[in-house]
Amino acid sequence: MNRNEFIKAYHDFIDTALGTALKARREGLLAIERDLDQKKADERDIFHYGMRFVFDGIVPEIIDKILSNIIEQEKDEYSHRLKIIQKEAVMGIQQGTNYKMLHYVLNSYTDLTIADESTRFGMIMVD
Repeated sequence: MNRNEFIKAYHDFIDTALGTALKARREGLLAIERDLDQKKADERDIFHYGMRFVFDGIVPEIIDKILSNIIEQEKDEYSHRLKIIQKEAVMGIQQGTNYKMLHYVLNSYTDLTIADESTRFGMIMVD
């Protein structure tokens, strides 16, 4: 994965993560369970696989360990970083982190500015 592919994948993912976080805070975790992509979870996509554990009520420490072990195997720098971002999203959603704060945490793994991101997510970032 090159930098441009990473940025596209990050933007695609951040839409999903922030939308999921917002829905979870408004409607609860059970409301987002039906949004889980079972095929991606079965393929160990970090976000969907991790969210499966969240829905099953697994404690954060175990989820963190499982996802970290999978991420550790990733050799590509950008794919590795994207997987870390996905894991952070899972952990933040499980903890009920405010979606704005989650955005700051996820963005901190990139060199993209919050101003650039806020423009993209203006609809989400407004109270």
